[in-house]
Amino acid sequence: MKLFDTLKPITPASALDIIDADGIELYSSDGKTYYDLNEISTVLGQKNKHFTKKMTSCLNGVTSMKLGRSADKEKFYRYLSNTTDHRFQYLHLTSSGSEASEWAVRMALKMTGRNEVLSFWNSIHGRTYLSTSMSGMERRKQGYAPSAPGTLYGVYPDCAHCPFEKNCSNCDFFCLKFLDEKMKYESSHEIGAVVVEAYQGSGIIVPPKGWLKALEIWAHDHGALFILDEIQSGMGRTGQMYAFQEEGLNPDMLLLGKALGNGIHVGAVLTKEAPEEYYRMALSGGAGDTELTYTAGCAVFEELLENGMLDHIKDVSHYMKSELFKLKENYKQISHVVCNGLAAYIEIESDTCFHAIQSHMKEQGLLAGFLANRKIVFRPPYAIEKKHIDLIIQTIKTAISSI
Repeated sequence: MKLFDTLKPITPASALDIIDADGIELYSSDGKTYYDLNEISTVLGQKNKHFTKKMTSCLNGVTSMKLGRSADKEKFYRYLSNTTDHRFQYLHLTSSGSEASEWAVRMALKMTGRNEVLSFWNSIHGRTYLSTSMSGMERRKQGYAPSAPGTLYGVYPDCAHCPFEKNCSNCDFFCLKFLDEKMKYESSHEIGAVVVEAYQGSGIIVPPKGWLKALEIWAHDHGALFILDEIQSGMGRTGQMYAFQEEGLNPDMLLLGKALGNGIHVGAVLTKEAPEEYYRMALSGGAGDTELTYTAGCAVFEELLENGMLDHIKDVSHYMKSELFKLKENYKQISHVVCNGLAAYIEIESDTCFHAIQSHMKEQGLLAGFLANRKIVFRPPYAIEKKHIDLIIQTIKTAISSI
């Protein structure tokens, strides 16, 4: 592994020797317990009994893609249709969220007959060529030029750190007005697709209420399809099945992945329209449309909707939000808190305090995300319990008090 793992030098978790796990708890060979607070794929938690039972049964059956009929495939499609209020006419399963992003945009450009896509600063849309080109993250593209042509970038509203130094309460979505100016000078006026995350997975940037709806209207006014990327926010992360339901959105396409398969690689493009039949052959292939992915997807829906996990998410995320904001009220060292269901961050005022918290959390085995801009990110599996949140809060208090 030391010799062949390309990412080992930049992956801190590779130093862990995990031999067992349960829920969000990971047990290492030296007897220490770690707590997974940053997991966006295996969202049901480790050793979820229902998921394990379903997948074991599937593996003991026929998993060939040559099955003429699949009960789980039909059930999976029904879940996706029913939970999205039957607003999408077509569903295309892919091998990953990256592939879903890429093919959604390619289909949108084919259907509109246009050649430009609008994405946003700091966005994550994938790691394939077009999806990487659409991603607004420096590290996704630096040193790997040229990017795919026809990609333009708007400014995603990070109201805690507005690049225009505006006040969110009265700016009237200035970033959208600025977008009109960008289009005037940077675009060929051939925008066929607007692709945007419901909240940005990189740093948990949550837009102000109404901004996504205003962007949807902007896209349609400019003749573009509105593609909502819920690869990280969908399937219960925000406390609702999908974020678009909270915002009253009506996307032309919806992108899903990550939680959709609970670690089994599958993505999905749900779309109101599709290209002409002749052009759909290009979509065929990949490993997303298999018996394993249908079974995994059904198990996730069953846990969320029928076994009470969605209600659990709502309860525990409300508790996490309450406790994090209490922390901010009592400690001036915490400058910002953002919480959207089980996706949250706290921002620390100084490097000294940030490093103290980071050190204490590592000592306690709390595996959160630590970003260069002094953000501590929490995206735990849905199996997190209130006792785990109490441990997070107490560890942060202890760290701040030690300075």
